[in-house]
Amino acid sequence: MIVIDCVVKDALQAYETYATVFETKLKESSKNLPKSAFNEVIFELEEMQFHLFDANPKMGWHIPDPKVSQPLWFNLVVRDAQALYQRAVNAGFEVIVPLTEDKELGVLNGVVRDPFHYSWVIEQDLQLIDFKTRRQILNQRLQ
Repeated sequence: MIVIDCVVKDALQAYETYATVFETKLKESSKNLPKSAFNEVIFELEEMQFHLFDANPKMGWHIPDPKVSQPLWFNLVVRDAQALYQRAVNAGFEVIVPLTEDKELGVLNGVVRDPFHYSWVIEQDLQLIDFKTRRQILNQRLQ
């Protein structure tokens, strides 16, 4: 199993936000436990487990810098990108790339950044394009 650990300012608030946007399954939460140095929440999203921690400089846990592009993002391939993208925007996610249909690549996708500074690609396959063809298309576009 792969577990994605994410540091956020407030793990409880972050989970509440994610739960309004995504179909999550809460596994564990410090919400109803005695107060400690930090909160944490473990939840499942699309068969992946996410573990949210409050920022804690003593542990070396820092939130992403909102002024710096992050080299990691989450890519969700879903059946209804339009609905998920709209829920994200309604929940306060920042639009980075508008939801756009790319007929040549056979996808509908867009990018949003959540209030905790993580980026999410929301994508829907409209047509299956093999890897080699997709690479050729992208290489031509980037030349």
